[in-house]
Amino acid sequence: MNSLSFRDDRRPDIRQMLAATFGMAAGLAIFFLLERSVTPRFVFATSIDARIPFIAWSWFVYVGFFPFVIALAAYARPPAFAAFKEAVLIAFVLGVACFVLFPEAVPRPNVAEIGSTFVRHRLARMWQLDLAANGFPSLHVAVTCIACRMLTDRRRLVTVAIGLLICASTLTLKQHTVVDVLGGVALAMVSALWVERRSLRGRLA
Repeated sequence: MNSLSFRDDRRPDIRQMLAATFGMAAGLAIFFLLERSVTPRFVFATSIDARIPFIAWSWFVYVGFFPFVIALAAYARPPAFAAFKEAVLIAFVLGVACFVLFPEAVPRPNVAEIGSTFVRHRLARMWQLDLAANGFPSLHVAVTCIACRMLTDRRRLVTVAIGLLICASTLTLKQHTVVDVLGGVALAMVSALWVERRSLRGRLA
């Protein structure tokens, strides 16, 4: 679906910015509540995850997910943003179902070993809110992929490069495992394709 781009002649849509911000805030609130109501029973970490280094400063990239999605939403054409919202809602519902069916414990490093006081405090605070649970599939990755697919048609290489960095940061920050990331990519593909094909059938009908 190629109906949105960063265009020099377009102004940001404040309503869409607010909708994206509210949607992510509501999603986080539901996710945090779910983390505290489900007991992790699975560990999907593999030997590949053990080889991926913990890079504390990738926290900056990880939290960049929020302004990234909001910026894309701000310049979205209304039909593209409407489709994006639908795909994200589908991904969120399916993701919550997976959290309930396959509650995962995510191994995390000791924040005391982080040299930077600023990053150490930010990461410690984040992990107080976001428990080491329910990582599969990664909604961080899923929403990033959906945004890159559905909210860009110009400067796509730049947008995709930023999206890849955000997805990689979930691994280097030890927020997610490789299995979580692959699950997030698959979730994004299923959700986006379902919305796009339904939209196509509607236009052809």
